[in-house]
Amino acid sequence: TLDALFIAPEAIGSGAGRRLFEHAAAQARALGAHTMHIPADPNAEPFYLHMGARRTGATPSGSIAGRMLPLLEYDLAASE
Repeated sequence: TLDALFIAPEAIGSGAGRRLFEHAAAQARALGAHTMHIPADPNAEPFYLHMGARRTGATPSGSIAGRMLPLLEYDLAASE
């Protein structure tokens, strides 16, 4: 599970998010994972979809009552 991946707003569009995501995926693969589950902030969902994740549902936010977070999956084997 990718619990949190954040970059500073001024770094959006610089490639930093892609590099962090690719590093997280590589670490997950090295640990033997085949799928990365991502409970995403709704504003970050387009980024994860662009990276190749797919939406599989929604999950309740652990910090904001009544808020639902997109639940995404990223196939680590297909992205090598």
